[in-house]
Amino acid sequence: MPCKLSPDGRFANCKCVVKTGLNFVLITSILNEKVYQETVAQCGSDGAGCTVDTVDTNPAPVCKAMQDGNLIPGAEVISDWSPDVQRLLTEGGTPPLTVCDKAPYAGCMTAPCRQTKDGYAECSCPIFWGIFQIFGEGAQCTLSDDLVNSASYDPVRDVLPTPTPTPTP
Repeated sequence: MPCKLSPDGRFANCKCVVKTGLNFVLITSILNEKVYQETVAQCGSDGAGCTVDTVDTNPAPVCKAMQDGNLIPGAEVISDWSPDVQRLLTEGGTPPLTVCDKAPYAGCMTAPCRQTKDGYAECSCPIFWGIFQIFGEGAQCTLSDDLVNSASYDPVRDVLPTPTPTPTP
């Protein structure tokens, strides 16, 4: 769902679906600096040291902080990555990925949210300016009015253009 920029342009208000159970966090998007550093130290910058198989016996610091309510103190709900997208990535599927040029986007991964009466979450996501990636059929990098995408950036999934060889004389 697109997000609406706050009047000062520093945050976006985003409406998200709330899901319970196993969810995922993109390491490059952890908004709590201390927890980010602890997670990278334990799991590695690619997360390989903290797989789904090891979560129960060796939880990643970001997961523990979320479970304990310490990632973003005061948040009712924390925004993370749903198993729907993760399943496509781990089952050999490739969800449509669009890499967008530098522009503002809402960094909602690990952002604080409050749960609404209708079962959604309203999240306050910081605005970042840079290259970003979005999943989904027909994903658009540029939205109208004061709307921005909720997106992230994972260097591993970056699609860089292939350089054109320079002809030699």
